[in-house]
Amino acid sequence: MRSRLNPMKKFVGTLRKHYSGILAFIDTRFTNAVSEGLNPIVKIVKKRASGFRTLNAFTDMIYRVSGDIDIPAQISPRFRIL
Repeated sequence: MRSRLNPMKKFVGTLRKHYSGILAFIDTRFTNAVSEGLNPIVKIVKKRASGFRTLNAFTDMIYRVSGDIDIPAQISPRFRIL
């Protein structure tokens, strides 16, 4: 931040702002790529549904539509909720 170059000040400010997220990625190597890849599948299931009575039925349909993708294997065990 002592630099007289504004781009360097901006870069350091960005690093400070995202410091905890950067450390979390280095520690876990976990990104949102899997969830971003699943978004279209979830949208397709949601459009096809006339209404699910339970969350379990909705997640079962997501697994069924996704085919042979092993979704739980793609998610680190620390972050699994299902």
